[in-house]
Amino acid sequence: MSYYKYYRKLKVLLRGSISSFVFRILYRKGFDISETLLIFGSSRSGSTWLAEIISSLPGHSQVFEPLNTRYVKQAEDAGVVKNTFRKKSARWEKGQAFLEQVLSGRLMNPWLASQIPVNKVFATRRLVVKFVRGNLLLDWMCANLPVLPPAMVIRHPCAIISSQLSKGWTPSRTILLANSYFDEHPEIRERCSQLRSPEEINALAWCLRYHAPLCIAKPYPYVLICYEKLVRDGVREIEKLFKVWKLEMTEDITRQLKKASDTVTHSSQIVSGKDPLAGWKTKLSSEQVSDILAVLAIFGMDFYGKELEPDYNKLYDFPDCAGN
Repeated sequence: MSYYKYYRKLKVLLRGSISSFVFRILYRKGFDISETLLIFGSSRSGSTWLAEIISSLPGHSQVFEPLNTRYVKQAEDAGVVKNTFRKKSARWEKGQAFLEQVLSGRLMNPWLASQIPVNKVFATRRLVVKFVRGNLLLDWMCANLPVLPPAMVIRHPCAIISSQLSKGWTPSRTILLANSYFDEHPEIRERCSQLRSPEEINALAWCLRYHAPLCIAKPYPYVLICYEKLVRDGVREIEKLFKVWKLEMTEDITRQLKKASDTVTHSSQIVSGKDPLAGWKTKLSSEQVSDILAVLAIFGMDFYGKELEPDYNKLYDFPDCAGN
């Protein structure tokens, strides 16, 4: 097991255990869901970085990955699986009850509290809940829970996939294509049925997680945050989120934008002093990049290409294609 995995496990066992114990004693009645801040993304998208930035604000504490059924049994009991999809008009009573408990802080365990320093528990007045497994529930949650517009972080798929491949993370193509979201788009499922390589399968997973929220009718019920803009012009990008959430930009937030995420590894571009957007250029072959972009084309998601940043006009004008 790597040092990072030992470190993460230690945080869950020690800090998470203590913080969750204290949290449950202090906040039995929970918090107002309408004040809770939600952050969505995918693994390696920068959602952790954004959550750490927001959680650095006084009184803001992060609830970590409540849809991870390995560590949150209540999620499994509610019917959560990987890439759970619900139409916004769907009835999901168990899921609603579970998420109300999470977003109010009435459900807390060592995993959920693993990002809350013990000394910060006592000053908590607002929750910041981070999801990398919730993109396909974003529309449902916005329609069925009294929440502020969430943030959704998107990042170049080549950057995400190069990181996932280096860790040996490749999901099951069969499970991905069985997702009920593709019942709404059978033509996409058919065209993706021939994908085989690890980079193609990871690209399929990236598209599944982002196609659904980007297809929602505009104006979006969430705030779209581009990782590339967070890196290049972080203050301006985060200001649009703070405007919606009615938060004040502070010098502490500006400093946090310059600080690497807690999940950054020793081999990352940031640690080595290189352009944090360019790592995938040296890790993926031109053939792999072409294969990834070909999968994006199946979904009509051609706003990312071989450049480091997306075509922002195409991204922001992505056509509505979601059902209710």
